[in-house]
Amino acid sequence: MTSLTATGKRLALMVQGAGVSENVLNEMLGQRGFAPVVMVSTVTELVTRMRALQATLVIVPIGGIGSEALFEQELRKSVGTIAIGTATTKDADIVLAAMRSGILEFLVTPADGADVRAAVSRVLALCAVSSERGQIYTIYAAKGGLGTSTVAASLSWELARRNGHQGVCLIDLTTTGAGVRVMLDINPMYDLGNIAARAERIDRELVRSVIAPHPDGIAVLAAAEEVDAAETLSMDSASRLFDVLRQEYAYTVIDSDHHFADPTLSALDAADKIVLVTQLDVSALRSTQRSLGVLGRLGYSADKTVIVVNRHTDRDRISVVDAEAVLRRPIDCRLPNDYLACSDATTNGQFVQRFAPTSPLVTGISALASLLSGSAALDAPTPVVPAEKRGFARMFARK
Repeated sequence: MTSLTATGKRLALMVQGAGVSENVLNEMLGQRGFAPVVMVSTVTELVTRMRALQATLVIVPIGGIGSEALFEQELRKSVGTIAIGTATTKDADIVLAAMRSGILEFLVTPADGADVRAAVSRVLALCAVSSERGQIYTIYAAKGGLGTSTVAASLSWELARRNGHQGVCLIDLTTTGAGVRVMLDINPMYDLGNIAARAERIDRELVRSVIAPHPDGIAVLAAAEEVDAAETLSMDSASRLFDVLRQEYAYTVIDSDHHFADPTLSALDAADKIVLVTQLDVSALRSTQRSLGVLGRLGYSADKTVIVVNRHTDRDRISVVDAEAVLRRPIDCRLPNDYLACSDATTNGQFVQRFAPTSPLVTGISALASLLSGSAALDAPTPVVPAEKRGFARMFARK
């Protein structure tokens, strides 16, 4: 589904009888990259068009529209679509019903050109603000035990600190292990299972009602308490969830599962950056090598993936140069090992930065956040030595 025509222009739909001049709309929207307004005869036809074409803007008469569940349902599904409602009188009940259905602006008709331009400008401004937000970082490793949950939680804390403790969401997509409930000592009333149970109506209202605010300024969506519930989140449902979160938050950090289930694949698809976590040992590097192959076959560009060595020490038996040789690409970031601080922070249900602010890991996470945002890199890339020239590389040879 696309919100652009074949010529790359944005789409607008309007129901006949909405009381807005088609000429005024075309004049204004044409200057903003829109194709000519597509007119439809009924709200039912509008819903059909919305299913086929994700319009940027829809204009509908709303006398009783709040009771039309079909339109409301479709509007909630249409992430990125904004709606203006019209009526011949500004009746409070009608306006309230319209707003509840997701309509953002209301026009009394017949509307003059100035009112139309003002209403359209306001909703398009909201659309522009929304499009500027919404980076998604998916933390992934093909095997457990590499500290992905600590990386995800710590990264979300650092992003929240930089963003004024607003606009950051941490999602726990894992189906094994303690998860953020134990790590952060939280017991949310709702979780991902509630999202999965209402997959047909994933929208801003549902997401806002399920998200649990953390005192450190991070919105948390915990994994389902019941493991079976997480399995019902289909790829389409997960994609819809990530679309909504992209609109709601400046940054969404996803702690993904270690296998390629539907939610994990959706999280990888949605990610602006995939943070591929590894360690400098044979098992971790072998799984990372395989993961890079899978990510390549999924069609992701190399620059979408950031390779992070976690728990790095000077005593690692495998060097960064050796690791880069077998992976055939640079290590992008190294996070210092501070297992004791991480363990104690989890025991106390706190973020590492809050429990151990002087930990070297805190500095490493800050550098990772800078790397992801494009403001800085932690390490200069080391030269890649052909894997076949290094003695231990035969352990990683493909069979």
